[in-house]
Amino acid sequence: MSVAMREIPIEHLSDFGIPKTAILCCRGDVWSVETDGAKAGSFISGTLQETERLYAEPDGQLIASSDGGRTAAARITAIPGNVFDVSENIRALRNMSAEESYGLLLANSSNRGKVLNLGKLISDAAANLPSAPEGQIRPDRKVIWAHGPIKLEEFAGDVCDSWAREAISRISDPSSPPEVDIPIGLTDEILDSAYRQTEGERPRYDDLIHDFDFARSVVREVFARDLESEAKFFESSDTDDICAKLGGIDTAGCIVMLRNVKSGLCEYLFSSADSFTRVSPASVGELVCDLASDRCSLGEDVQDVELCIDDGKLCLDEDPDRAHGDRKFEVLFIMKSVSDEVIAMDDSEIARKMAANRIRRSMPAENLVVRLAEKRGDVINVERDICSAFGWDFVGNGRMESLNELMEAVRSEQAVPRGQGGREKTGF
Repeated sequence: MSVAMREIPIEHLSDFGIPKTAILCCRGDVWSVETDGAKAGSFISGTLQETERLYAEPDGQLIASSDGGRTAAARITAIPGNVFDVSENIRALRNMSAEESYGLLLANSSNRGKVLNLGKLISDAAANLPSAPEGQIRPDRKVIWAHGPIKLEEFAGDVCDSWAREAISRISDPSSPPEVDIPIGLTDEILDSAYRQTEGERPRYDDLIHDFDFARSVVREVFARDLESEAKFFESSDTDDICAKLGGIDTAGCIVMLRNVKSGLCEYLFSSADSFTRVSPASVGELVCDLASDRCSLGEDVQDVELCIDDGKLCLDEDPDRAHGDRKFEVLFIMKSVSDEVIAMDDSEIARKMAANRIRRSMPAENLVVRLAEKRGDVINVERDICSAFGWDFVGNGRMESLNELMEAVRSEQAVPRGQGGREKTGF
């Protein structure tokens, strides 16, 4: 299966910036640098030639390409400003050329994990910009984390394209410094496979060893295990970044409950299918880690899953390909004390409480837990904090405040003296 390169729309670069960051662009043997990360968007736009588009690689680099990402006319990389400053000091002391210094800088930064993921940073910053005609997307849906075969294949496709492009570059110019690590023997395998397929016929052979689709097919067929391993590595790294980003959103003392968006039925999120231990993460980041590690009981036969903000509410979608599937849930962080209170009730008391709160008899006791928590303001609102962590604007209605607080506000408003026409008396 072929996966298209992920294009970064040029309009997403508008006002894009990364403070305390250096942006480097290498086009052939020519380097250009922007040391003011706040100007990253305009700098990246300025590096593109008329027919070129921008594409993201899985290692965080961007490439400029005029053939759909098959070949890289230029590579754009972001590294922390302090790392670049140290490199510049060393270059001055050793009297190194810019080409030699920047090449070593990028190699060392890549090995030490200091290369920033420009593609993800741009996508996060532009999450609210329209990327397709209205009706083809769900504009108020922002994906926080995704897991499963579809997401893994997305990573695999990006890695496959990156390896194929790098292998062709090395075949074309063996003396050029490597930009991306590729499996040992990949270039030899492309050459050997091309020779076998063309039976050594020179013109066809020369064309095939520079063919992007052919190189990609060799990666898929011969290096499938390496590709899967690398895709899993990038998926794991992406998950780690998300967990760290959301680790500061405190949910201590809460348990997680799910409310089916379609039916309204509520249920606990348990630690496993065989356990009745309620999931109780200390933070939103810890919940993502639990989901990624399969430490939560999801529905049977669930493969692809997304955690997202949908119309201002945190949702877990176990069928993300369908906009209105039966396996989409609101994720509710509810104070554990409310759950403990309902669990301690006998059946007759639960029945009375449900009747008093106008909950249908067919509903489970979990719906009573959620109703009581909402009335008392014991549902922790995390959606705005999540959007803030990703740099997204908060869009949607979000969750209501405590019903008790809302009623108190209404009573207070009714108590304000009013003059004719309903206007408040001002005292003037």
